[in-house]
Amino acid sequence: MTATLEAPPAPSEPAPDEAPKRTERSDSWLVTLLAIVVALLLGGLLIIFSDQTVRGDLGFFFQHPMDFFKDAWYTLRDAYQAMFEGAIYDPNNDGTVSGVLGPITSSIFTATPLILGGLAVALAFRAGLFNIGGEGQVIAGALAAGYVGFAWSLPPFVHLVLAIAAGLAGGALWGLIAGFLKARTGAHEVITTIMLNYVARYGLLYVLSFASVQQPGNPQASKLIHGTARLPHLFGSRITADLGIVLAVVAAAGVWWLLTRSTIGFRLRAVGANPAAARTAGMSVGRVTMLAMTLAGALAGLAGVALALGGATSYAVTPNISSNVGFDAITVALLGRNSPWGVIGAGLLFGALRQGGAQMQATPGVEVPVDVVTVIQALIVVFIAAPRLVRTMFHLRARGRAALQTATTNLAVTVTTVRQARVPRHILAGGVQVALGAFGLWAFGSGPRSGNRAVFKFSLPDAKFDLGSWSFEARAPAIVLCVLVIAAGLLRITQRLAARWCATVAVLGLLLAFIIWSVAGTFSGLNVVSLLAGSLFPAAIPLILGGLAGVVGERAGVVNVAIEGQLLLSAFVAAMVATVAGSIWLGVLGGVLAGVFLAAILAVLAIRYLVDQVIIGVVLNVFALGITSFLFNKLLAPQADTYNNPGYFRIWKVPALGDIPIVGPVFFNGTIFLYATYVLVVAVHLGLFYTRWGLRLRSVGEHPRAADTVGIKVLRTRYRAVWLAGALAGLGGVTLVMGGGAAGTFQLNMSNGKGFIALACVIFGRWSPRGVLLAALLFGFADQLGSLLSQAGSPVDTNLLLTLPYVVTIFAVAGFVGRVRAPAADGQPYTVG
Repeated sequence: MTATLEAPPAPSEPAPDEAPKRTERSDSWLVTLLAIVVALLLGGLLIIFSDQTVRGDLGFFFQHPMDFFKDAWYTLRDAYQAMFEGAIYDPNNDGTVSGVLGPITSSIFTATPLILGGLAVALAFRAGLFNIGGEGQVIAGALAAGYVGFAWSLPPFVHLVLAIAAGLAGGALWGLIAGFLKARTGAHEVITTIMLNYVARYGLLYVLSFASVQQPGNPQASKLIHGTARLPHLFGSRITADLGIVLAVVAAAGVWWLLTRSTIGFRLRAVGANPAAARTAGMSVGRVTMLAMTLAGALAGLAGVALALGGATSYAVTPNISSNVGFDAITVALLGRNSPWGVIGAGLLFGALRQGGAQMQATPGVEVPVDVVTVIQALIVVFIAAPRLVRTMFHLRARGRAALQTATTNLAVTVTTVRQARVPRHILAGGVQVALGAFGLWAFGSGPRSGNRAVFKFSLPDAKFDLGSWSFEARAPAIVLCVLVIAAGLLRITQRLAARWCATVAVLGLLLAFIIWSVAGTFSGLNVVSLLAGSLFPAAIPLILGGLAGVVGERAGVVNVAIEGQLLLSAFVAAMVATVAGSIWLGVLGGVLAGVFLAAILAVLAIRYLVDQVIIGVVLNVFALGITSFLFNKLLAPQADTYNNPGYFRIWKVPALGDIPIVGPVFFNGTIFLYATYVLVVAVHLGLFYTRWGLRLRSVGEHPRAADTVGIKVLRTRYRAVWLAGALAGLGGVTLVMGGGAAGTFQLNMSNGKGFIALACVIFGRWSPRGVLLAALLFGFADQLGSLLSQAGSPVDTNLLLTLPYVVTIFAVAGFVGRVRAPAADGQPYTVG
């Protein structure tokens, strides 16, 4: 900004734009405060009605109503008092420094990784990127910092600095992978970051399997980090707050300076606001994308440093070291409005809630599950993100800007082209394929294992027609396949073969060579029919149904990030209703209605109150996780026979068709959900592309203003599309608990990321039902392959095999899908008039 010689206006007469800004800030703080109060009140209702004494009072409410209100008040008072004492200050402390400052410093300690993770998400958001990969970046940072901490012996200060630097580098590398794939291949960051989360999770388990890394006597933890690499405590060893909070504040100041005072920050914000305009101005969108994801990864890696070197897991790297920080960081960033200082405030609030929730659960006589805190966090973000709703509830007059300043994400706006790279894409892609083919020749075509025989079976043990098996020496076909990969890479470099065909040969060639090499010398070999059948049923069914839900919603212009929550809540309700009612069909109905219920909340907040659709989707996922975990611990776990014994649908083989060799067991042997999925895929495809309803729905998702002009009811169309999508996702949740053909029960977090994978299938499949089907089948194939190879005795570690579906998906997205174009109005709110 340029300086001015004019005197500033007198304090009594503020500048024309100063009063509105002050009013807006005060209005924002009022809405935030009211949102927290309302969330605590609604959370209080959950606490009240979960108390056994209060529920018993309801039976005598009309005879003795005061007993209910008195016990409800005591229950709520004791719970929130315990939360306050655990998070802020305990009046019954022993008078020591640790007694007085212990609760609040513990809250600060808990908040530190949340702040750093929130900064990682916020920075990516400001560059127009939706970084769901914080979890993997946190793990990478924690593992790198922890390894330097326990494997090296260095002087105190040097050791700590190098461990912190290693954590930064680990997270930065994990973020760079997603950024590079986005910039050079167009692979959507939502897909790649989700996949990289699981690669990091199972990769950590693999590393922990090494004897040189394991803690003696404890295979679930690494060796202890040396004292010279641990973050020092700020106020003595009895106070938990350590140097991590200083790093978090410094990082926030650095992000603020970067975004507001530097050229790099200007480029990040310009690309996030309008990639096309930034490109026109001469900015390299690809380079900015890679830089943004690298910086975001480094910040998330620093959160991993705080966890590993700060003693959150007793100064060891454990499988659960991330503590879901990567996903919670999304909520922190959204609550903090993607502002560095706002993220600090949101992180401290959530840290206090977490710490107080732990105290609330541990206090005798209170013992409220900590999952209530998760629900409260979700409610806080919902109300803050919906200022219109809060104003309506409290009859506040709108002042200043009513809309929340939210992130621009590439779920709604997709970059279709990037600036020409220094190395042409065909040369880079072809060179990578040649290198991978050469690696395959060495790994799969040489060595003693490739001299063994590989056995492939083509019938199930109880098949009516036995096609026998095929046995051959592994070396020759493995070499041929890898040579084909090299040849395809050379053809890609010389541009003599289309890029998609080259990618097809590369992916399939390497995958087949790996399968043949893995099976060689095993006792049982690989049953091809089991591989194909397991790829479809039951593995792919929830993904297909969740993906169809995403397609229907986004084709109408509403981003549905809440598929994960819909699957989870539907599974919970289906199990509970089926058990209580004694009918699996009523369980199906209950599960579908649960999906519609969450979809209705999404629709009202996103369409009526104009809440950012990504925000509400993330929050609904958090809400579903919290409420199902809370009710599971309160009801289902202690009374499983009463509430969690739903029964299941049995497998039905279609007569005659089910006996066809290979085809029959794959396509005509499953529960009713398999055949319902066939019908739904066809119905959604025909409905979207060959009916008047589909034309109207797609027009609303592409150009709502034009659709409104020709008489299409845009808001009504979007409401109905979101409700239908909720029903589809609800059916997918039912399959998790009752549709696999065997007895099952609801388990904590049993969706296990399937909703995020379904969201990836939507983008992978280019918002088409057929594309979703193929994407889900690819993931199911890779998942089933890893499981069967592990059972067959593959030399590859089980944890590495578990990464197979995610690695294959990344390669497929980078090689086949590339840049995608979402519906033009996807994620964009619409107001009539």
